[in-house]
Amino acid sequence: MPPNGFGTALRKLRERRTLSVRELSTLAKLDHAYEYRLETSEKTNPSDEAMDKLIRALKPNDRDARMFRWLAEHPDTDTDFVVYALDDQSVTIEEFTAGAAMVHRGNIQPNPAKIIERVRRILSEEQ
Repeated sequence: MPPNGFGTALRKLRERRTLSVRELSTLAKLDHAYEYRLETSEKTNPSDEAMDKLIRALKPNDRDARMFRWLAEHPDTDTDFVVYALDDQSVTIEEFTAGAAMVHRGNIQPNPAKIIERVRRILSEEQ
């Protein structure tokens, strides 16, 4: 099964902490097989309790935690877009959610930087 946006974010945040799947599952007090299935997109829609445990163990900043929670409800978000947004700390949660919706439109996927650029332009025009 190809990775989804949520699984990609989970892997990225786990790797930032330089944790293995087993180490993260131990810290989060979750079954390592369950955490692995979330990361590989075999399982989606983690419970609020599982999300709380993962966030406590991963210790992301507030923006990344908000993105991670959003992705739990929207797991099919484009993986390239997720990686870009997590790597570029200047991307706000508002830009991320608006850009994620834009990625799903049309067959041709523009690169994530162009999507964020368009979102920023649109948001600045609204102000």
